[in-house]
Amino acid sequence: MHLVNTACFLDFDHTLFNTDELFHVDLRNSFLGFGIDIDLWERSYNAVWKTGYTLEKHVEEIFRQSGSQLPRQDMQQILHDSFSDLRRYIFPDVIPFLEDAKKRSIRLYLLSFGNPEWQSYKVLGSRLDAYFDEIYFIPKEGGKAGLIQGHTHGIEQIVLIDNDPAELDLLKDAIPEAQTYCINRVPDEMLVPNDKPSRLKFLEARRYVDRSWRHQHIACRTLNGILSL
Repeated sequence: MHLVNTACFLDFDHTLFNTDELFHVDLRNSFLGFGIDIDLWERSYNAVWKTGYTLEKHVEEIFRQSGSQLPRQDMQQILHDSFSDLRRYIFPDVIPFLEDAKKRSIRLYLLSFGNPEWQSYKVLGSRLDAYFDEIYFIPKEGGKAGLIQGHTHGIEQIVLIDNDPAELDLLKDAIPEAQTYCINRVPDEMLVPNDKPSRLKFLEARRYVDRSWRHQHIACRTLNGILSL
C-alpha cells in the first residue's frame, strides 16, 4: 500500500475495543454482586439506553427501580475503582498498529458511534485518544460518511476500518476510491455459543457478522498487515 498522504479512519467498539467484555461480562457481573437480579439489570439498561446511555445514569436507574434498596454509593464507587482504567479491553493488535501508523506519519481518525458521553468514557479510559489526530463521537447511525468526506482533500490513500458492513457500504457510496476493511473480532468458537456465559461474550459484535454487504470490502480478523507496504 502506498502510504504517502494516507488517512486511516477507525471505528471504536468491536474494532479496537472489546466492548462486550467490558459491559456484558465484567460490569454486569460487578453489579450483580450487589444483589441486582438479571431482570432489573436489563430493565434499567433498556430504560437508560433510550435517553443516551452512561454508567452513572444506569446506576441511578437501578437505584430508582429498586425502590432505593440498593447501595448507590457503593455502586458508584465500583465504577471509580474498577472501571476507570479500561486499557485491558483493547484488542492486542491495536497498540502496535497505531504506533506503526504514527511512525509512518499516517493521519489517524477515530469515529465512534453512540452517545458522546458514554463513548468518551470508553475512549479516554482506554487511553487510545493520544494516538489520534482527531476523534469524533457520532450520535446518529450513518453519520460517518459525511464526516470523512470533509477530511479527504489532498489525501492520496483513504483507509476505512469498521465492523459494521452497513457503515462501510455508506462510506463506499460516498468515497468509492476508499479501501474498506470489514473486521470481525468474534472467534469462530463464539459464533454459536452453547451456554449463557459464552453468549454474553461478543454479544453485540456477533450481530454484525452475518449482515449482508452491498459493496466488496476486505474481510479481516485483525489489524495486522492492513498498512503493510
